[in-house]
Amino acid sequence: MSRGMQKSAVTTPKASLRRRIRSFYQHFNGGDWGRCYQYVDPRLRTAGKVSETHYAESLAAFKKRYGAIQIWYVRTSLHLDPSGNKHDDRPFAYAYVFWQDDHKQFHVFRERWVQDGGRWYTRVAGLVAPA
Repeated sequence: MSRGMQKSAVTTPKASLRRRIRSFYQHFNGGDWGRCYQYVDPRLRTAGKVSETHYAESLAAFKKRYGAIQIWYVRTSLHLDPSGNKHDDRPFAYAYVFWQDDHKQFHVFRERWVQDGGRWYTRVAGLVAPA
C-alpha cells in the first residue's frame, strides 16, 4: 500500500451479521420489544405470521426467566447463494449464539437469519422459556 492510501472499510457479510445479532440482543436486554420486532424477517411480519404483541410477550417471559443475555461468542455459517433453495430466494445464515444468563448458566441459540434488502433479519418468531 502506498503512502497516503488508506484501507477502505469493507464490511463482510459475517461481520455485518454478527453486529446485527449483537444489536438485537442489546435491544432485548433493554426490554425494547418494539425494536426487537423490527429485526424479524419482513416476510414473516407482513404475512401476519408473527404478531408484535405475541412476540413481545414471548420475549418478556423469556427475559423474566433468564434475565439479560450476555453473549460470549457468535459463530456464523453463511449461505449467500440461495439458488438451491426452492422456498426462499434470499441469502441466509445460521448463527450459533453462545450466551450466559443472569444465573451464570450457559446456553446456545441456533438461529436462522435471512438477508433482505441488504440487511439481516431473524427468522426466530419468539423465545420460549420452559415452565
